Amino acid sequence: MWILFIFLLGVSSATIQKSFYECPEHQTITPKYPINIDTIYTFPTKAFTQFPSNSACAWLINIPCNYTVIVQLKATIPDGGHVTVTQTPHANQTEKFIKDMEVTRFFYPPSFDIFWYPGPSDDGNLKFSLQFQPIDNDDT
Repeated sequence: MWILFIFLLGVSSATIQKSFYECPEHQTITPKYPINIDTIYTFPTKAFTQFPSNSACAWLINIPCNYTVIVQLKATIPDGGHVTVTQTPHANQTEKFIKDMEVTRFFYPPSFDIFWYPGPSDDGNLKFSLQFQPIDNDDT
């Protein structure tokens, strides 16, 4: 009986801890059609998200043809941590941030990625928002 109780207690505390953290090892974000250009998508979805120390998180954001995306990125980066954003497939277009930052960037198809590593501390925080916009193909 006690073994079952301890087992259930361990399972429920693991569930609580998992929901406390929101850190996908790798998540792909693809907007659904029709794309609403007035909608701002925010990640992670919780107002405050604590990320576990020494655990990397990555997001691949797919950008439909004829669209661009405005990205607002804000991070509190503890010592030893970093954030990188890369326009793919051009790996030479990578920005790396090692200090607290708040930036706005534009990305083009086909995709870009965000990589977050908080380092040996769980004090860091990351939040980003996406707003898709049509590319103006008007040559006039």
